Amino acid sequence: MPNRRTPSTELISENSPEPSSEYSSENSANNDLFDDYATRPVPQDKTVGGIRIGMINGGLAFAVPGLITGLELGGALGLSQSIYAFIIGGIILSVLGTVTGLVGMHNRLTSCMTMKFVFGLKGANLLSLAFVLSLLGWYGVNINLFSEVSQALFQQLFTVTVPLWLLDISAGMLITLTTIWGFKLIEKLSSLFVPILFMLVAYMLYKSVGYVIAPDAVTQFDSIELTFGEAVSAVVGSFIVSVVLMPDFSRFAKTTNDTIIASFLPFLVLNSFVYIAAAMAGIAVQQSDILAVMLTLGIGTLAFILLIMSSWVTNVVNLYSAALGFNAINISWKEWKIIVVSGVLGTIIASFNLLANFTDFLFSLSIIFTPVAAIYVVDFFIVRNKQPYLLSELNQVAAVNYLAVIAWAVGIATSMLANQGLITITGIEVCDAILVTAPTYYLLMQVYAKKSFA
Repeated sequence: MPNRRTPSTELISENSPEPSSEYSSENSANNDLFDDYATRPVPQDKTVGGIRIGMINGGLAFAVPGLITGLELGGALGLSQSIYAFIIGGIILSVLGTVTGLVGMHNRLTSCMTMKFVFGLKGANLLSLAFVLSLLGWYGVNINLFSEVSQALFQQLFTVTVPLWLLDISAGMLITLTTIWGFKLIEKLSSLFVPILFMLVAYMLYKSVGYVIAPDAVTQFDSIELTFGEAVSAVVGSFIVSVVLMPDFSRFAKTTNDTIIASFLPFLVLNSFVYIAAAMAGIAVQQSDILAVMLTLGIGTLAFILLIMSSWVTNVVNLYSAALGFNAINISWKEWKIIVVSGVLGTIIASFNLLANFTDFLFSLSIIFTPVAAIYVVDFFIVRNKQPYLLSELNQVAAVNYLAVIAWAVGIATSMLANQGLITITGIEVCDAILVTAPTYYLLMQVYAKKSFA
């Protein structure tokens, strides 16, 4: 490492803390059975292949919210336009996931630890809290879906009414216990369930192709009004948190090729397949309610299996990343205890019914978090020229990197203005945000560097 300070580490306030010893291997490492390198680099001998990592986010593709997104976009745009939106959104996610994943592969640190170097120690903590809240929001959406659809399926198949609170608690306990065992178990669980989920969705697609559409049916049936750009933004929004948090999993990747596979497999291949299958099923039966679609197609029992498996895998990943975020805020907390508390909070959030404004929820995620990915990618690959983030450097990092915060605000404003049609570059809000945020952050850092070294 050169001795000169890079612009990203020179933004030091006089009262900045000196946490290098706090994050050192000696002090932060422990022999706890559940230690999962939450605040220190992953050792090289713990790395795995790209397909195994890709299967983790691949499990998210088969989640019920993904099926709902496919149904709603297919109903709003029609099949042909929605397919274009799914593929374009998948490509954007895959490219972003690759570059953010490479940051994780090179540094072997979680995304929340990485952001301490970019946004500052306190700035990153605030950002980590925002990510944790969004992940717990996703957790709540999935628990909420699981409980409501399970209750309806129990009533439909067994004429038994199971209380929603009992389903919430049961699902929460299962997911929390699984998450405590960390990356290794999550990876094995995903590798086991993703092929099964793929076959179940493929069967739904098969049933929908053979379904006879009424003569008066139309290709668009949903009352939601979306432009093509908004549809692509919704696709990106559905996975943007996973993309920004990609280092949480790519830190276990062996090579660059493994990182590329780990991104394109879930975000383009599996994700697009699920969305297209869901859109075709919804258009075939003219329904945007996932349970109604599955029951109409005669796959009620398989729907129950799909629901349990997808909710399990999805929420284990959400809870795992939320725990890493909490752990980055305060490394003295035990990871397994954080997971238990996060599981309880997520189960409580399930009662907030975020599904009522699901598409708006996805869009809000895309405009808030897409600029974050652009900023830390530019910081690592261009500003630092791929010099690794070292924990020993944290005592040189400011409490807040205000230049990163300004660039983040510019990116959010760009998305919002593009959504209102006031400005446009590509016609897709998330792409406009990236194209504006990346050069804004780079230029701010360059101007600051010139003033500092003048």
